[in-house]
Amino acid sequence: MKKFLIFIISLIVFNYCSTHKNYLPEEFWGMKLNKKLIGNEAKDFVDRLHFQNVATEKNEIGFYTGAVGNAAVYITYYNSAEKADDDFRKMTVKISPENSVFVNGKYETINNKNVYSCVGMGQIHYVFSHKNLLFWISVDPNFSRQFFEEYLTFVVD
Repeated sequence: MKKFLIFIISLIVFNYCSTHKNYLPEEFWGMKLNKKLIGNEAKDFVDRLHFQNVATEKNEIGFYTGAVGNAAVYITYYNSAEKADDDFRKMTVKISPENSVFVNGKYETINNKNVYSCVGMGQIHYVFSHKNLLFWISVDPNFSRQFFEEYLTFVVD
């Protein structure tokens, strides 16, 4: 019985580890993960950016730096893909009227994903949902599209 329980626990752990992807790798696109925020620290950071409570309970933020510039990856976890997609739509509608710091917003399909991009605060921003996750990617303009397309491929593969 003990061996059977160890086998079942090992199977569960293996299955979780093999299906749970690390969306904030230590290195990406020649840049290093300089800082990573998780849990309450990430939630508090997002809430401070918005001057109000907007973050869900599970968030991750990765700040990347390299010779080419900087990028930040914000990830919010939801209970379902429908909720992630719903918040994607709500968020992009809210920032798209150009009454905020974000301008030139547009929707486009990239690698079969509905992506919203805009400009603001000196960076290009890309927003999309994937499974039960919502991503907001902020990247320096000089390499933004290349970084984003490679990151999107990394996420969906």
